Amino acid sequence: ALERARPPPALQRLDALAPPPAEEDVHLREIYAACGISPSCADGFSDPHFFHKQWIAEEEARRRRLLDERKARRAARRSARPAQVGSASVDRKAKRVQRKKFMTFEEQMGLPAAGAASFSRGGAAPPPPPRPPQ
Repeated sequence: ALERARPPPALQRLDALAPPPAEEDVHLREIYAACGISPSCADGFSDPHFFHKQWIAEEEARRRRLLDERKARRAARRSARPAQVGSASVDRKAKRVQRKKFMTFEEQMGLPAAGAASFSRGGAAPPPPPRPPQ
């Protein structure tokens, strides 16, 4: 109803207008604003930032292409992996770790331990260490 209320010349001008910018153009305009490039009236005749805008558009396309390639590689890796229902489906056993036995010098040389040999044969026990003065 509102469109019919307008005069025919206004309707002709509305039809001649360009459609709203695409989402990608809006995204590039946000990038331009972040770089300090603002639109001006002279942009209709000459654009002093033409090459800078062109470089930004190429970099944005390159970034999207690399992102798509990365997503494709990830999808290929995920499809190559065997399907796992959950961590419970994988049967893993822990390895038994053997304690390391530290040998004395006498044991390494194959000699009987000096203090233990005499004590084990019924000899006298070694004297206790001296007590500290109180």
